[in-house]
Amino acid sequence: MTPSDSSTSKSLPALNDFDPEQQIEYSWTPPSSWYTDSDFHQAELEKLFHNHWLYLGPASDLREAGDYVAYDLVGQPVVVTRDPEGTLRAFYNVCRHHAACVVSGKGNSEVLTCPYHGWAYRLDGSLRRAPRLGKLENFKAAEFGLNPVHLEVWGGFLWVHFGKPEKSLEQTYPGLTDYLDPQDLAGLRYRCRKEYPLQCNWKVFVDNYLDGGYHVEYLHPDLAAGLDLENYETLLQENFSIQRCRTAAEDERLGRGAVYAFLYPNVMFNRYGRVLDINLVLPDGPDRCVVVFDYYFDPECSEEFIEKALVDSHQVQMEDVDICESVQRGLKSRGYDKGRYAPRIEQGELHFAKMLHQSLSGL
Repeated sequence: MTPSDSSTSKSLPALNDFDPEQQIEYSWTPPSSWYTDSDFHQAELEKLFHNHWLYLGPASDLREAGDYVAYDLVGQPVVVTRDPEGTLRAFYNVCRHHAACVVSGKGNSEVLTCPYHGWAYRLDGSLRRAPRLGKLENFKAAEFGLNPVHLEVWGGFLWVHFGKPEKSLEQTYPGLTDYLDPQDLAGLRYRCRKEYPLQCNWKVFVDNYLDGGYHVEYLHPDLAAGLDLENYETLLQENFSIQRCRTAAEDERLGRGAVYAFLYPNVMFNRYGRVLDINLVLPDGPDRCVVVFDYYFDPECSEEFIEKALVDSHQVQMEDVDICESVQRGLKSRGYDKGRYAPRIEQGELHFAKMLHQSLSGL
């Protein structure tokens, strides 16, 4: 164990309560403290979310020069712009004067002007105007532009990294294009975003997603009726996992089957039929999270089809909300500490726990 590993173990003793080398037939889940402890939550923000590629949203929101979109992601205000030359750029959406957020929402402008004291920034992040500074010593305008954030576009989607990425997005998820074709995804049309606040730790939602369809038969009977759950499979890859299931018969919404791709740490691509929905799970404290759903459809989908798909999806999400909040209550009780994994089914959950252990331990 290196000095940094030892330090992590002392600050997060719960890491020692999980064996990352265990085989699923003999494995135990992480202890409940992983899902309830405030120090563990803070370590996840610092070591994981602030040092990994994270999904933002559709690049189609920034088609024209001057377009901008503001986001708030794991406590970090971000703005993405398309500058006059057509280049997409990302910055911390924080004025260099007194830290107010410079813009909100989305729009189109030649400059981004802070509403607090009127400092204005060009779309390349450089400072254009700082009113009423007077004769200020040791001030160089070139040093007071918006601080940049690493940005990539993949599949028509925006991704950011708040740290210093050692790998590109494609290198982070090697082989992902074998399951999701970025050109196919880029041809879909963005429809809307919906948000679901949950009273549970973000990992509870991820675990629920990764249980290999175990809960579908019991929790989502309408969805289960269209899926061939006996042939549900999970494939484990580097930094992501794939769940695949064919439909029992041709289904209007699901087509011939579904591919559920989990991209560590917190995004899910659900590709089925003529639909893609992307789930983004954002921690909001040890026992709260927000799940964001971005919906994309084939351009030829009718309005009637889209509306019905959104209604059906909402029903499934509300069923998941109820059970995830129930799990969080159980995790905080004195009647539970650790559980077991179902060997044939829950490989994705164990894979996720091992990746998280590696991220937090610095291995």
